[in-house]
Amino acid sequence: MAFAEINGYRMHYQVFGGDNAPVLVLIHGGLGGGDGSKDTISRQAGALSEGYRCVFYDRRACGESETTADGYGMGNCARDLRGLLDHVGAEKAHILGSSAGGPIAMRFALDYPELTDTLILINTMSYSEEAQQEIRRQELRRLKERIAAVGRSAAVEQAISERFPQLMSDDPERFARIAAENVARIDGIAATQQAYLDIGDSLESRLSELQMPTLVVHGDADSRIPVECGRSLASGIAGAELHEIPGAEHGLMTNEAAGETQRIILDFLARQSVVQSQAAD
Repeated sequence: MAFAEINGYRMHYQVFGGDNAPVLVLIHGGLGGGDGSKDTISRQAGALSEGYRCVFYDRRACGESETTADGYGMGNCARDLRGLLDHVGAEKAHILGSSAGGPIAMRFALDYPELTDTLILINTMSYSEEAQQEIRRQELRRLKERIAAVGRSAAVEQAISERFPQLMSDDPERFARIAAENVARIDGIAATQQAYLDIGDSLESRLSELQMPTLVVHGDADSRIPVECGRSLASGIAGAELHEIPGAEHGLMTNEAAGETQRIILDFLARQSVVQSQAAD
């Protein structure tokens, strides 16, 4: 476990794998709060770090990282990642964004293409589609209305129960811990949700600028971000590979499809390594 002052906030990050291995950065999902990279590390760090120097970090108002008053916009989140790469001494990296981590990965690749070896987008979207924007708009509206009606603590508990219906009964201790942590982060969570609404078409309109090798992976039973969103990303990025996992729900990095997702990622990275080696020769 390590902490560093990165781009104006106290960031929690962890690094796995050899110092001389290619760098793979994994940006976790979630619209604020929660355990940050914890579950992804548990499911993915062991196998991925056998061939890569894996860098995980908790975004603002997530996991062990600081909740700041501002700085949640996509441009600044990309600068957070740039600062982390500088801190760990990485000249370039494979950039993987899962769910809400996807827009940060895309923005980083757009702002810093020279630092991006490949782009890997897991069950994510550009956040431009109006129906998806409206879902997030309603979530933020409900959060604010609940705070006004029942107070911060009850509002947070209701929001967690709505997002993870079984968590209170399956793991009451974890539910209580996350609820307590999120009460303290509530302003950062609201700011995060607003930042994703503010994306608009700023990513969608620039997808054609992404020239690095890109992998898109989506479950065709995803109820949180429909598979059509992944298909749209793949069609908008020149040469992007699309892999759909039959029957898989949202959360491909940590759910029952985590192993298949990992296999797809490692196969993609291995093939890109061969291409780069041949180009160098």
